[in-house]
Amino acid sequence: MIYLKDYLDPSYVIFLKEKDKKSALNKLVDCIASSPNIEDKEALRKAVFKREKIISTGIGLGIAIPHVKIKEVKKLTICIGISKEGINWAALDNKPVYSIFLIAGPAEQHELYLKILSKIILVLKKKERREKILKAEKPDEILELFKNL
Repeated sequence: MIYLKDYLDPSYVIFLKEKDKKSALNKLVDCIASSPNIEDKEALRKAVFKREKIISTGIGLGIAIPHVKIKEVKKLTICIGISKEGINWAALDNKPVYSIFLIAGPAEQHELYLKILSKIILVLKKKERREKILKAEKPDEILELFKNL
C-alpha cells in the first residue's frame, strides 16, 4: 500500500503569497529543490514549465498538480503550496487554485508516479479535506490530514 505521508515533509509545505501561476511555480521549484532528491534545480524548473505549457495542471476544485519525471530526480518528492487567496491557473473549471501539489519523480518510476498522482486526486476529492487544508496555519497541520492516507 502506498501512503502519501511517506512522501510528504513539512520542509516542503509552503504558504504562497504569489499572485500568479509563474511566480507560484518558481517558488515551489525553489522549495522542492532544497531536497537532496533533486540533483538539478534548473532542469526541474525547465521540465515543470514545459509540462505546464502542454496543458494546465489545474484539475479543478481549486487544485493544481504540476508533475514531472526527469533523470535529475533521485526519489519521488512532493512539495505542497497553499494560496489562501487563490491563483488563476487556467484550471479545467476556470476557477482559482488554492492547493498545489508539485510532484517530482525519477524518470524510470512511472508506476509509483501514477499511483501517487491518482492518490492525491482521490484524497482531494473530499471537500472537507480541501477546506481543512485551506484553514491550516502550519505545515504540520496539513501533513496531519494525510497521516493515514
